[in-house]
Amino acid sequence: MLRYLQTQRRSEGIPQALVILHENQAYCPVFVHAAVDQDRAIGDIETFSEHTHDLYHIVLYTRSKGHYLKCGRKHEAEPGTLVIVSPGQAHDFVSLRDSSVYSEITFSLVTQAGKVLTMPFERVLATYTGVCGRIAEDLRLSKEASQELVIIMIQIMDYLQSPSPMSDFYAQRALANVLDMIVAHCFTEGLHDAALTGDNPILRARQYINEHYAENITAEDLASISHCSKGHLFRAFKRSFRVSPLAYQQDLRFEAAQRLLRFTSLRCYEIAMRVGYGDVYYFHRQFRKRMGITPRQYRQSMR
Repeated sequence: MLRYLQTQRRSEGIPQALVILHENQAYCPVFVHAAVDQDRAIGDIETFSEHTHDLYHIVLYTRSKGHYLKCGRKHEAEPGTLVIVSPGQAHDFVSLRDSSVYSEITFSLVTQAGKVLTMPFERVLATYTGVCGRIAEDLRLSKEASQELVIIMIQIMDYLQSPSPMSDFYAQRALANVLDMIVAHCFTEGLHDAALTGDNPILRARQYINEHYAENITAEDLASISHCSKGHLFRAFKRSFRVSPLAYQQDLRFEAAQRLLRFTSLRCYEIAMRVGYGDVYYFHRQFRKRMGITPRQYRQSMR
């Protein structure tokens, strides 16, 4: 197993980078545990058989094959299998695991007063997107989508293990990226076609940022590409993705820098130039602000 983390609340308040509104109450995620490449049973003994609780699980199988139980039914698990469990749904990922390996994020949605949300994940996504839809029972992600999802899960674990007081905030932002992926790959029924194609100006702007995040992008550039005013673009983008277009670009730069630190031997100034920071000292300041450690310390901790 590569990494397993059981989290603890580190502050009295809950960050509000990701908010689900339901019945006039604001629910925010609180992480319970997470794992990357889990290959053995870990946790409380009662979770080693079919059980329920008031938690959401997002589980992605990455290697080998096995089975899992959900709502009393046996399902096959193979690389790319994505399993989403809502509060109150019976499940068991252990007793029939065989040699399968998976990565997962487990969290609850809680108000500042401690009230726990228990509605199905489909309804959470409907609230998140403002669009009714359904999630298929047996989900399969492509190899590329699976790799992207695992990278985001690793980022969530990095944030949760960081000493920075902002780390919970950034972990919530990363969880929003997980929800975006599920919406894009698994939550298509009921969505208007324009919302899934390049005809949507907000998606055009996001795609441009995805392809040019290392370049200098202005609000005027994005308004021209999306054929709408700057004000409308920024409001619609933030409503759709919970972050402004330029903050989204900064997130992409930071995530790219993390990957290069983890998987290459490039020097910090080379990474800063490659992802678009321009100034290595600014890169160091931004990295320490988000992670609570320097890029060099982060790289050493991942070795």
